[in-house]
Amino acid sequence: MLKIKILLLILILSISNSFSRDYIVVQSTTSTANTGLLDVLSEEFFQDTGIEIRAVAVGTGTAISNAKKGDGDVLMVHSKVDELKFVQDGFGVERFDLMYNDFVIVGPNHDPAKIKDKKNISEVMKILSNPNYKFISRDDFSGTHKKELSLWHESEISIPSDSSYIKSGSGMASTINIASEMQSYTLTDRGTWIAFQNKNNLDILFENDKSLFNPYGVIAVSPEKFPHVEYEKSNRFIEWLLKGRGNNIISNYTIEGQKLFFTYNKNN
Repeated sequence: MLKIKILLLILILSISNSFSRDYIVVQSTTSTANTGLLDVLSEEFFQDTGIEIRAVAVGTGTAISNAKKGDGDVLMVHSKVDELKFVQDGFGVERFDLMYNDFVIVGPNHDPAKIKDKKNISEVMKILSNPNYKFISRDDFSGTHKKELSLWHESEISIPSDSSYIKSGSGMASTINIASEMQSYTLTDRGTWIAFQNKNNLDILFENDKSLFNPYGVIAVSPEKFPHVEYEKSNRFIEWLLKGRGNNIISNYTIEGQKLFFTYNKNN
């Protein structure tokens, strides 16, 4: 049985190689695009290998959905539970830890809900469930939206059902803009917040809770499921990200002196 599977994989790879492309499609998140990191990685990988990266920057949920249809060679997102299920269901080969940062809650700098000095995220979520304070949700099944949903759940608080809970249905930058215009609170990844130029009256009001950890993973889409994927080039990209120059680029990537992402490589 094992021999048959190995022969099948060799056959799939030989067929796909006969229709080889000089680029790979990376399904990724808006946060890697908003921060500018994805562009830098794409440019540097092309310089090193001659392989073009065609990036699709969408919410994590959409990226995973696209990859499940075979619309991509590599998945680079931030919702670990969904990533592991993607692999378990046979759509991906293996998930690797790529990098991490954290989430923060931002809101009006005068902090009408008084969340800044709260001890933990559960206290904060309880306060933000109060209809006196507006909260903007991505509501787009992105990694950030899924983290928000998990925070309500872990805090044992029902998601507000009144007009104080506003669904943007859009990316992180647009959601932050709405929060600014409406004097509201929202959850954002720190990288996008650092890169965001139109902060206006918003500040980080809650941070550094262990529940706000934000890991990113990278996965090659399965050539067994989708014979057309560029599996060899995908592995080359993943190796470059994890152990090659890409890892150093991620680790040293800053905006105005602030690091946006951290890698798991202890040498960086």
